[in-house]
Amino acid sequence: MSTTREQQSFPTRNYPYEVASLRAAPADIAVAQAVEKNVLYRRVAGLDVMPRPMTAEELLELDDPLGRLLRSGKPFPLTLRALLAAVDALAGTSDALPQQLVFLVADGGYIPWTPETDRLRRGFRFAIARGANDFPLLISASTLIESDIDQAFLQIIGWDATHGVFNFYERRAGTFFWAGMSEHALRDQTRGQKGPFDSHVNGAPVMKELRPPWVNWHSTQAGINADAFAPDDSLRTEPLFLARVSAERLEREVVRPGIARWNQIRVAGAMASDGTWEHVDWFMRQVVTETTVNLVTADLASHILTDETPLGLPLSFFLNRDVLFDTLSLVPANPDVARIVIPGRLYRDCLRRYDVHRFDGEMRVEGDTHFAFLVPEAAFEDTNLIDQMVLKGLASARLIAAISMTDFANPVFSGRRAALLKYMPASVHAADHAVELETRLVAAVEGAVAAGGEAASADSPEREFLANWATADFANAFAARIGDYLAAVQSGMADPQVVDGWFRLAEYRRRRFRSRPLAEFRLTTPCTNIPEGAPAMRMTVAGRAETIASFQAPSA
Repeated sequence: MSTTREQQSFPTRNYPYEVASLRAAPADIAVAQAVEKNVLYRRVAGLDVMPRPMTAEELLELDDPLGRLLRSGKPFPLTLRALLAAVDALAGTSDALPQQLVFLVADGGYIPWTPETDRLRRGFRFAIARGANDFPLLISASTLIESDIDQAFLQIIGWDATHGVFNFYERRAGTFFWAGMSEHALRDQTRGQKGPFDSHVNGAPVMKELRPPWVNWHSTQAGINADAFAPDDSLRTEPLFLARVSAERLEREVVRPGIARWNQIRVAGAMASDGTWEHVDWFMRQVVTETTVNLVTADLASHILTDETPLGLPLSFFLNRDVLFDTLSLVPANPDVARIVIPGRLYRDCLRRYDVHRFDGEMRVEGDTHFAFLVPEAAFEDTNLIDQMVLKGLASARLIAAISMTDFANPVFSGRRAALLKYMPASVHAADHAVELETRLVAAVEGAVAAGGEAASADSPEREFLANWATADFANAFAARIGDYLAAVQSGMADPQVVDGWFRLAEYRRRRFRSRPLAEFRLTTPCTNIPEGAPAMRMTVAGRAETIASFQAPSA
């Protein structure tokens, strides 16, 4: 029998602590410090060249569950089992976190174990939330529960209600490291650095799949069960595995509330003491670009799809449903146009034509992901921030609508919408911040158009935005425009060439996702025979996908 899962542990989201190089020079005093037990080290990528012990004053600033535990004077709990036991030991105290939710995710977790698939790198890992009504302690861990080595990763996010931030920790080299807090994700020196903020790009918890059917997670739609493990695998009888609950609870009770909580803190604290709205561009980049993405699929499992099966495609592939429908209420008069359903035969033709399979770097698995048509969609952490900005009056619905309707048929990876970022003011100081923001933004775009150049061309994103801004009765006009677009999409649902274009556009967007640090596991997305260097693509308002002749990916 085999227990290859135990041989496939992996460190995920590695932080460049350079501990190995320090160990090579034992005479260096930094070496002894870097491996000293029961000492919390600071290593914030982009700020700290080398790790260093945190001072007593810095430790007192860490007022989250793990921070308080690590400064308690007790030995550090260096395995997942020990950490959970240490949290259990808080029972009866003000720090008690009696509720525990255990989740299991694996990008190859739905594939049953066989001797032939034994070496498939499925990426099993636990996500565990601890709390009392809410969940301020989030643990991401290898399924090697008793291991304290770096290859069996153990990473923790703690919510610090005192300071209104998440703190990020990781066990490394026999101790714990503090890798920063939510605000570091936004600052220029630390944003996007190789640490937690290459994936937690806006400082909040991450769950890539925030909509049913939660592909890759154990859920009510598809279970990760004991048949995914070798017959002698100890995880089959592990209490944590047996206690796993469905992914919708992680989405609804933990991740979405955690993201919303951090966004609320950001919006509430946007104004400096003198009334200046600082870092306006930090907020607006989440309006005009996709700072990150979520993944969504059709509800149908791909292995039961037949030529006669209708396949409903995710609406968020075609537009940003959360912002346009929920935040702005730009709902078409005929809601039926939002149902995009293609014949199973056309999708299966694409699977064959483009040799769809999954590949972990060594093994090939034939066919699509477990649920069909996996694509990136606009991220909740972006759309929720937009929602809260409108709700709290930082931005008007009219301005958000004018921006969101710019290239609205491309809800993610829109170079046209991203082009508007350079016109955003860095700060706004006025009695009415929303009015001042739109006044300065519109003036800046108008100035660029008047100056000539690319911005002055008839089809420039600047002109599209200004036309949207000038639209009278924008709510009804935009709702009608969206209805016309979705009707055009529906008109192509049975057309083989149109569906083929949509499939190639989906693969283009998956390629864009795979270029990001959040794409940690090769089995997350399907592979095709479409070259990685194939031309960029976009959707048109006629509901057809087209290639982009000249394209340069914008930075987020």
